[in-house]
Amino acid sequence: MSDSTPHGRRRGPVTGRGVGRRRTGRSLGAPAAPPASSALSAGQNTGGGRGDAGRQAAEGSAPRTPEEAEYARAKEILLRQLTAAARSRAQLAQKLAEKEISEETATRILDRYEDLGLIDDAEYAAMYVRSRSASRKLARPALRRELAQKGIDPETAQRALSQRTEEDEREDARALVRRRLRPERDLADPAQREKALRRLVAMLARRGYAPGMAFEIVRTVMAEHGETGLEEPPGLV
Repeated sequence: MSDSTPHGRRRGPVTGRGVGRRRTGRSLGAPAAPPASSALSAGQNTGGGRGDAGRQAAEGSAPRTPEEAEYARAKEILLRQLTAAARSRAQLAQKLAEKEISEETATRILDRYEDLGLIDDAEYAAMYVRSRSASRKLARPALRRELAQKGIDPETAQRALSQRTEEDEREDARALVRRRLRPERDLADPAQREKALRRLVAMLARRGYAPGMAFEIVRTVMAEHGETGLEEPPGLV
């Protein structure tokens, strides 16, 4: 359908093209691009803000008092120690004292690490007993002495030692004597036999076995090689 203009000219059909546009041809909804100077300024402000925030965060996390600085140093010491190996609380306290950490700060951070489970004397003692029993075949008296040297209290030590029985110790001692006995040399004649007997009993005694039990175990192992009727020499250990 065509209409006539007031001047008599005919215009073409209405197609909708150009509706909603400004005469400049730019869409009404399209935002104008900011000037280049404004964009640069905004970028500088944004970047500067992030830098300031980062510096403020770093400054906020840094120790600001002597007490905080000492606590941070104590934390580094403990982390190094615990990364190297498991330690008892007493061992860690001794290390902090050697590094001149105050008793107040040491107590505070050790308590905190206990709360977090990073220090656990009961678990440490149980692990220590298992490890030393397997590697050194130590009897409970020797293990108890070593735990005391590491600052484990008697009650905690006893709970850890309850993992071991007398039969466990006897079996470990027999295995150790079998490994150390040299039948072709130690049982060659009576003099060598007595010398070997004393040596092996003393070895077990150093590992915490009572002299009577140690002699009994050595005699049992020697009997496996045909040596019977052995008597305990005087002044054996």
